[in-house]
Formats: sequence, structure tokens, C-alpha cells
Amino acid sequence: MTEIFSDYLTLLIAVITVSILVLQYFLAKKRWRLDLYDKRYPVYLATMEYLSSVMQHTNATDENLFKFLRNSRDKEFLFGKDIQDHLQVLYEEGMRLNCIRQQLQSEPVGKERSSLVDRSSEILD
Repeated sequence: MTEIFSDYLTLLIAVITVSILVLQYFLAKKRWRLDLYDKRYPVYLATMEYLSSVMQHTNATDENLFKFLRNSRDKEFLFGKDIQDHLQVLYEEGMRLNCIRQQLQSEPVGKERSSLVDRSSEILD
């Protein structure tokens, strides 16, 4: 009788141990996602701030571009390739918009100026 009780007790301890390990795994996984969220959120805020500034002023200033670049510098470690590429496109389009706006300042009214305005509108869209 004692041997049977000992066998069941050993089995019970093994089941409890495995249950605790499984629960710890799920808890660690959720904690990892929460920690990742805490690191991703500032990049999200920087992107929203950058986009709102560009749309509000219809221009990406050097200051906005550098600030966006600085605040999204950890994108390679925090996001997948698709988000990294999207953030890179946002930066590059901002650079193009900035260059077009600088050209517009010195361009007289005419066909070339209209072409630059059209390109600027495409980028903003």
C-alpha cells in the first residue's frame, strides 16, 4: 500500500512540476510581449508625431526628419522587415518632400513649378 501511495505521490509531483513549468512559460511569453510593447510604443508615438507634423505643415523639415530618424533608430530590433521597410519609406518620402519644398522656394511660376507641386502632392497623398 505504501509503495502504491509513493508511486502516486511521485506522479502527482511530476504533474504539478510540469504544470508549473508550462504556466511559467506562458507567463514569460506574455511578459516578453509586454516588455516589447513598452519599447515599441515610443517608435509608434514618434511616427505619429512625424506624420502629423508633415501633414499639418505639408512639409518635412530637417528637424522633423532628424527627430524621426533618431526616435525610430531601434526599428531593426523591435519590428519585422515589413514595418522596418515602411518606416524607411516614410523617412525617404519625407526627404523627397523636403527637397521638393526647397526647390519650390527658388522656382519661378511656370511649368516646372507646377510639376514640383504635383510631385509634392503625390508624396503627401
